[in-house]
Amino acid sequence: MSELSVKSLQEWSKKLDGDNNTQLAAAVLRTYNVDESLVNRDVFIKNTTKIFNNSVEIEGSPITNQKSSGRCWLFAATNVLRLEIMKKFNLKEFQFSQNYLFFFDKLEKCNFFLNQFADEIDNNGNDIDSRLIQFMLTDPTGDGGQFDMFINIVEKYGLVPHSLYPDTYSSTASRALNFLLKTKLREFAEQLKTAKSQGEKVKPLIEEMQAEIHRLMVIFLGKPPSINEKLTWEFKNKSDEVKSLEITPISFYKETLGIDLTNYVSLLNDPRNSYNTNVQIDKLGNVQGGKLVKYLNLPIEEVIQYAIKSIQNNKAIFFGTHTPIYMDKKKGIMDESLFNYKLIGFETKQSKASRIQYKQSLMTHAMVITAVHLDSNNEPIRWKVENSWGDSSGQNGYYVMDNQYFKDYVYQVVIDKADLSQEHIEMHDDDFKNIVLPPWDPMGALAVFSDQVELV
Repeated sequence: MSELSVKSLQEWSKKLDGDNNTQLAAAVLRTYNVDESLVNRDVFIKNTTKIFNNSVEIEGSPITNQKSSGRCWLFAATNVLRLEIMKKFNLKEFQFSQNYLFFFDKLEKCNFFLNQFADEIDNNGNDIDSRLIQFMLTDPTGDGGQFDMFINIVEKYGLVPHSLYPDTYSSTASRALNFLLKTKLREFAEQLKTAKSQGEKVKPLIEEMQAEIHRLMVIFLGKPPSINEKLTWEFKNKSDEVKSLEITPISFYKETLGIDLTNYVSLLNDPRNSYNTNVQIDKLGNVQGGKLVKYLNLPIEEVIQYAIKSIQNNKAIFFGTHTPIYMDKKKGIMDESLFNYKLIGFETKQSKASRIQYKQSLMTHAMVITAVHLDSNNEPIRWKVENSWGDSSGQNGYYVMDNQYFKDYVYQVVIDKADLSQEHIEMHDDDFKNIVLPPWDPMGALAVFSDQVELV
């Protein structure tokens, strides 16, 4: 083993004292923000553009804002779907109720956790200190989620317009609610462990626990409409005509929207694992008995081609990326070369697979792609990204993502099966080719840690 030598420290310091480049960098960066001081002007100019030669026909309005919550996946998914409602009813703007989905996702997550915990206590011989049990207890009801989890909630509970179940304070600032829910779930977990050890039936106990969770959520998020409750949605179209529609949450999804979410497939680029296989995250879900998170793992070049095809077919794209790494929130740019760290002698050479393995990168945020700019050879140069951090973020709520950034830091895109090759459809539907990753794998981070990452 090598100890740090005091003599070496003295020699290094003396060498730096005589290095004018180091002294200049220090003079600037000890006073000013590094990411503002080292912006590459040429890269900034290149990415400050509204020119894209392939885009969806309409873009969503208004720019949404998840505020101090980790609901990015709910915003990204509904921001994709709202384009169909805006087109059907000739609307200037529209939002689905993210709070409605948030309520039922969190309620279902609590039930999912309690059932999974009860099962794992049996499987682990009541060992509360096992890695899996301890991981499950870390954040049993975080705000994060994945597209398969979105499908679970919408298939069971439907959708409603934002105006019929708007945000509350606690849906926009979820820390207090999450703290109370986690506190109760950990207490309930102990009660389940005790009940199991005494041979008691836990099903009625879990139902009592869920009633208490439901009570807390109604207090913080409001009482949501039931799935078959008749609602009146009133709206004004672009011609300023006032319209009214009788709906239920289920009919608004099944009939008014008319899109079958079960036909959407999550494509993954995870170079650690074999391509042309399904990757599943063990025990990662929200609805007991529903879909677990599953991806079809493909080379990044094929993922990019499917993304281009989707845009050209007038379909916006839900995608998962590592954010906010190499993102300038003020300038609205996602480009690793924007920050000229080479000027201070800083370079990194890890591959995408290595960055995942060594905890330098993981999937943390979901957004929407609405356009791509192709060169004369039909190769992508840049992508237009709709975020959910409000219109004061980025370029009026939008970001420009360099294609190299897509290759390096995009992990997931969600594509309609109609746009997939028959070969890839068959691969996705073949459950015998699954690679099962542990719940703590970085490819599950968007669903597990989203609230912790985004609230920073």
